[in-house]
Amino acid sequence: MAVTVEQVPSVILDEDYRIVEVGPAAEATFGPLIGQNVFDCFPDATGLYRPHYENARATGQAVEFAQYYDGYVMLINAEPLEDGRLAVAWEILGMLDTMNLDALRLSLGRILAKLEGYEKRTRMELGRESLRLIEGGA
Repeated sequence: MAVTVEQVPSVILDEDYRIVEVGPAAEATFGPLIGQNVFDCFPDATGLYRPHYENARATGQAVEFAQYYDGYVMLINAEPLEDGRLAVAWEILGMLDTMNLDALRLSLGRILAKLEGYEKRTRMELGRESLRLIEGGA
C-alpha cells in the first residue's frame, strides 16, 4: 500500500530576498524564479510579506502569520537561518470563493475554522512548554 505524504511548499531567500532554493512542492511556481528577487517577481506582495520577513531577521525568531494574497489565505512561517538566509514555508488554508455571497460566506467559514484550530493548537503547545516538573512533592 502506497502512502502519500503531502509536502509543505517552501523557499529559501538570501539576504537580498533572492530565491536561492525551492522545495519540491513549490517547484512549479518558484523553480523558474531561482536567482530573482521575490519582491521583484511579486511587487504587490512586498508590503504584505516583507515586514514579517524583516521582523524574523531582526529578532532571530521564526514568525508565523496568516496572509490573504491572490485569492488564497495562507499560513506563513518565516524562519531565519544562521547564514542570513530566510526559510519561508506556507500552508494554504483556503481560497476565497467570490462567485456569490453564499459561496464567500462558506469559504470564509472554512478558512476561519482552520485558523481557529491552528490558534488552539498553538495555545496548547505554549501551555505544554510552560509546564515544569517540581521535585519533592508529597
